[in-house]
Amino acid sequence: MRTLLVAMAVLGLLVSQALGQGAQADQIKRRAKELSNQNNVRQGVAPPTQRPASQQPTAPKSSATNPAASSRLGSAKIQADIAGLKPGSLATPEQKQQLIKDLAVACRGAKPSLPAVTTFVNELTAALADKTLDSARQARLAQNIEAVLNSASMPSAQFDAIIADVQAILQTGSPNRNLAASVAGKLKAVGLEARKGSAR
Repeated sequence: MRTLLVAMAVLGLLVSQALGQGAQADQIKRRAKELSNQNNVRQGVAPPTQRPASQQPTAPKSSATNPAASSRLGSAKIQADIAGLKPGSLATPEQKQQLIKDLAVACRGAKPSLPAVTTFVNELTAALADKTLDSARQARLAQNIEAVLNSASMPSAQFDAIIADVQAILQTGSPNRNLAASVAGKLKAVGLEARKGSAR
């Protein structure tokens, strides 16, 4: 009986050690993926919102019926709002309201709730007050935000890749990983609301 108890205790220690190493390995993999995403942003690798050339629409249509044109227009307005936020200073209530309005206009399907969008805008403006984004990263961020707002028919893997890309954009050149992760999480919540609303 005593041998059995000793064997079970040793087995318990080995299992707990193995589980601890598994969690540590998962954390290492997550951090490596974050670093890979940040390197992609720095090197200008195409964001996950862009379709391969073989899937690009061929015939130009009017902007009223062409989702690509509507997408570019929505992204341009969001990018202009982001560009108007100056590092080192807090966003004004007017700037936040304009960004919320432009996000609502950029939604071509179900609209997420105002509280979710407001929370995201507050987090985003706080993060952008902390760092400078060049125009290429501003455009990429705006394109990603617009894609998440209109992600109803998007595969889950692409949706998750866009959220990870947003976090990578905000993390490049900034040591505040937690704030970047928080912004990405709030955007994901907004996107999930838009996806659920379109499924109704």
